[in-house]
Amino acid sequence: MLRSGTETSRRPWVLGLTVAVMLLGTRSSAHEAPKAEAPKAEAPKAGAPKAGAPKADGAKAEASKKEVSKQEAPISKEELVRLAKLNEKNCTKGDWEGCYKLGMAYAQGLGVAKDAARSASFHKKACDKGHLDACNGLGIAYAAGMGVKQDSKQALAIFEKTCNEKSAKGCFNVGLTYARGNGVTKDPARAATFYEKACTGGVATGCFSLGLAYADGNGVTKNRERAATLLTQACDAGDMNGCNILGHSYMSGIGVKEDMKRGAGLFEKACDAGLAGGCLNLGLAYQHGDGVEANQERATALFKKGCDFGFGPACDAHREASETP
Repeated sequence: MLRSGTETSRRPWVLGLTVAVMLLGTRSSAHEAPKAEAPKAEAPKAGAPKAGAPKADGAKAEASKKEVSKQEAPISKEELVRLAKLNEKNCTKGDWEGCYKLGMAYAQGLGVAKDAARSASFHKKACDKGHLDACNGLGIAYAAGMGVKQDSKQALAIFEKTCNEKSAKGCFNVGLTYARGNGVTKDPARAATFYEKACTGGVATGCFSLGLAYADGNGVTKNRERAATLLTQACDAGDMNGCNILGHSYMSGIGVKEDMKRGAGLFEKACDAGLAGGCLNLGLAYQHGDGVEANQERATALFKKGCDFGFGPACDAHREASETP
């Protein structure tokens, strides 16, 4: 596993991916709102920018950064209220996208009081008219018992329906259901099949989950090179969990040629995006001088950053680093 940061050896990286994942400090989730630890079901956030856009360089890159800043600027409470009212008006007129967005607003408490039951009702209204993202949201509600009576079989039926209708997020949710055994017998091989469909359909979390399956030989034949390829695909599409674990692969030479500088760069990318595990791993890199110049002060600051995100192992590393003379 990735260690706490107190080892005296220079190489904390030559360890198995399975245990490394336990120290991810991740944010992945069901596709309703991706969380930390293991992947959870998928339902896109309304209005979120799409991942995987090509990078510009030079002056274009600078303009792109400014545009991203505009997109990521927090929306005022007044604007959220206005959007909720607009979506309610549109939903009343038969705009199913409006119903879906209103369901998301009630699920997250954006512009309206958080209300799981109302969220589920608006998702059902849009789903009944064929809105696949709304169906995924409704499936997640049934899987978790949010606003409706918990019903794993109903959730799976909805996810399978959306997957059959070419929703890559629905396919991911089917895979996650079989991976976890929610209302069905656990079936890693079947889970991997649906993760592959999700990955092919552009869901980065599907690529990440399939990459872990190949790394561990879970439901598929173990293949570290294939795992690294899938983690790269996930990272390039914006899945920071994929970047973090891929960084570990480059640090240890698992499935790729060892390249500690690149590994540290991937940890930095994940940390900058708010992934606590990335901050912990980058801190370890600075502590041991792996891929970067050793800098204990920088390492301690990174451990603190990971701890501030609420990640226990980073807090342990920060405490131990602070106590070291």
